[in-house]
Amino acid sequence: MAKRILIVDDEPDICEILRFNLEMEDYEVLTAEGAEEAQRIVDRYLSNGNSIDLILLDVMMTPKSGFEWARELKSDTRTVGVPIIFCTAKTLEEDLLQGFAIGSDDYIFKPFRISEVKARVKAVLRRTHSESKESNTIISTPTGSNTIKYEGLVLDLDRKECYVDNKEVVFTRLEFEVLALLLSKPGQVFSREKILQVAWPNNTIVLDRTVDVHITRIRKKIGRYGDYLRAKFSYGYMFGR
Repeated sequence: MAKRILIVDDEPDICEILRFNLEMEDYEVLTAEGAEEAQRIVDRYLSNGNSIDLILLDVMMTPKSGFEWARELKSDTRTVGVPIIFCTAKTLEEDLLQGFAIGSDDYIFKPFRISEVKARVKAVLRRTHSESKESNTIISTPTGSNTIKYEGLVLDLDRKECYVDNKEVVFTRLEFEVLALLLSKPGQVFSREKILQVAWPNNTIVLDRTVDVHITRIRKKIGRYGDYLRAKFSYGYMFGR
């Protein structure tokens, strides 16, 4: 079945250019010229039991920006796992960090090359869907179980679910993989470079500070276990007392 991509950009010409070229790659492509229209499309497809496999999202839209809508998507349990690629002319480090803090999977800078868009779309879809042969997920405990536990903090590696004291906590894919890496070897310090290598794929623009942003988000989500995510100055991060 063809992957379904939603393009959201307030410039109709960009929507049509991207639609044409991605349809040539055998994707099913939907377009919207704003966040409100895009939300209606998402609601309609989800209510019919269908999915959105990827969103290409412009940042500088009005009245609701791409960042604002992405936050809404990531706070909705129905769409928290939908990968997002931001398409933007904003290249400041603060803007990139803001996007990654929201939970984006990649960035494409305008003006873009169609070949780059195709490559990044393919890479994100490949690594975020279960049929991918390339998996970045940290895998099993020494007992062979597909769960990792630390007291009341439990990661189900098969279902990609996190539980804190028997209550499920919704994580983005990147947050889950970062925590899985650190929790898989308590007491071991992982450099930012290693965390980037595992949780973020090749062909993705990321900064070292992106790791710090995600660690901050994870700490908040895991409650009383947040203090166990410890920074080692000049080295990286570890999970442990």
